[in-house]
Amino acid sequence: MSIKILVVDDASFTRDLIKRTIRQQFPASVVEEAVNGRKAQKMLEKSQFDMILCDWEMPEMTGVELLKWCREQANYKKEDIPFIMITSRGDKSNVVEAVQSGVTDYLGKPFSSEQLVNKILSASKKHKMESKLAAEKPRNAANAAGQGGVAAASIDVLMGAGKSTRPVQATKFTHPAATAVTSKDVKIPTMVRFEEKQFRCMVIQLSKQDVTILIKSDDVVPQVLGQAVLDLELAGQVNRLNYYIQSVATTEKKHDSTFLTVILGLIDQDAEKEAFIGKLFNHF
Repeated sequence: MSIKILVVDDASFTRDLIKRTIRQQFPASVVEEAVNGRKAQKMLEKSQFDMILCDWEMPEMTGVELLKWCREQANYKKEDIPFIMITSRGDKSNVVEAVQSGVTDYLGKPFSSEQLVNKILSASKKHKMESKLAAEKPRNAANAAGQGGVAAASIDVLMGAGKSTRPVQATKFTHPAATAVTSKDVKIPTMVRFEEKQFRCMVIQLSKQDVTILIKSDDVVPQVLGQAVLDLELAGQVNRLNYYIQSVATTEKKHDSTFLTVILGLIDQDAEKEAFIGKLFNHF
């Protein structure tokens, strides 16, 4: 019997990355998705799942609210079903709340496909589900898997996995909504995270859908379509916003430049975060 996994995130971009990684690494798995905690709750009531991968910040019902509800259900107790929280929230109070609510493990944003797979493997081992993960792909699914081979093969690029040894000019992927939004030139010093590494950066251009930042990197080059978490502050309020990498380019006209210009497209589809960005945009 194959493992059945529910992916819960309000950002379609993130859901697609997670689904593709799971289907590539565990071909026989059954993966379903929900756009928020409320939709996930209804799906969990109708069907039994073996594992839940859930974002923290979502409209209608947050990830931790869904977690608390799950642990109150007879068929979703902590000892039976792994619940992995995917979040950019690393504050002690958030970790304590999730642990007290019965979380199995954490996966911090941004993350690589390898990190995601390791978390799934670890959770399945803890709950003795290795046989479900190792189940063979049904024969009638072979053709469908072949058709999706190209997308699956490129998942490491999509997830930002792998490291380049030197900066390179990358193709720009434009956010579909960005063309209709006016950008503003700004100078905002802050922090950005690509996978597990954190950088000081300068936001030099800001719109409601994307930002352009400058970073100095001697060893890590952000990968196009990988994920990033950017800290933005207004009136003492700091928000951790989730973006994907649209383009990476050397700032100087030399191949070994360590200064990079990175354009990020917004992933978050949270009303509160969008309102925050709107206020920040209007502030300049």
